[in-house]
Amino acid sequence: MTEPDCGLRERKKRETRLAIHRAALGLVEESGFDAVTTDQIAARAGVSPRTLFNYFPTKESAVLGATPADLGEMRALLDARPANEPILQSIRAIVEARLSPTTYDPQLRAQRRRVILSEPSLGPALVGNNIRAENVLTELVADRLGLDPRESVRPRVTVASALAAVRACIEHQYSGGSGTVEEAVDEAFSLLEHGFA
Repeated sequence: MTEPDCGLRERKKRETRLAIHRAALGLVEESGFDAVTTDQIAARAGVSPRTLFNYFPTKESAVLGATPADLGEMRALLDARPANEPILQSIRAIVEARLSPTTYDPQLRAQRRRVILSEPSLGPALVGNNIRAENVLTELVADRLGLDPRESVRPRVTVASALAAVRACIEHQYSGGSGTVEEAVDEAFSLLEHGFA
């Protein structure tokens, strides 16, 4: 398969995944999580139920938009950073890539936030997703730092701090905070890198 074909294939996969996620969010926002079935999500997205499950293992993951591919993408982004780059700079670059105008959809994120806040039954899936992401990133950061995450708390604290900072920046925007989310991320990572004193 040629490189352009690979690019087209990956783009189609991203579009399908996004269509399923949008369909799941829309249906849950309209009817409530318990009333929505995976068959309805697949039908609205224009895919078969089998295709839906190729992208999302559960109804919850379709609503949250969380897939193993996201973790693989984070791994690839970190692997692409210079090996001698300070780890917080590497994480910051990954965050900026995922919040760039080409990948960050504020309307979709706002809709996902509304759905999550209105559907307590999604809480366990959201917590589980966050733990999985944090564990994968912790392993990657530990490997980059040459540390054993069972022996040193530094990789986990680094990742947990960075993820908490990003969540705080996004909530800052939803709460009517000034500036852009990118500016907030810049300020937050500056605080992490240089301290709060």
